[in-house]
Amino acid sequence: MKKPKRTLTLPEKIDLPPLLDLWDQQDPSGPDATGIYDFYRNLAEGELTTTKCKSCGKLMFPPQIICPNCYSDELEWVRIPEEGELYAFTELKLGAPIIVENYAPFVIAIARFGNYPENGVQISGMMFDVKYEDLKIGDKVRWEILEIEGPGEKKRYWYYFEKVE
Repeated sequence: MKKPKRTLTLPEKIDLPPLLDLWDQQDPSGPDATGIYDFYRNLAEGELTTTKCKSCGKLMFPPQIICPNCYSDELEWVRIPEEGELYAFTELKLGAPIIVENYAPFVIAIARFGNYPENGVQISGMMFDVKYEDLKIGDKVRWEILEIEGPGEKKRYWYYFEKVE
């Protein structure tokens, strides 16, 4: 048996990078909350929202602080329609991010909500409790709110998709 050249020892606690730990954006006093806190507050209240430009009407996802279409900063928060249509999907069996690795395999999907592209959004999200082979392009899906507990007393919120039967 060949002896490993290097050993990597992981700490008891892993501080996740901001991309995997959204707590600072969900905490209104966090350093990264500016401009995006409302998105997470709305998730905690059971609503998936995004920004819409008051000047040109463009709907954007993810939420923005300036419209990429007309460069206006006159934006409003709007609710994303609850039901959409499956546009693309794949199954993740291996290599899932740390916080969801215990849930693999699961489906990663892109769904379109509203009148895309004119006045709708295209969003990627996870799908649990559905088999890849039971999905097809055009299936109806709806977004649901996901509560993430821990570490400690912290609660985080995100969204996922469910197939509409």
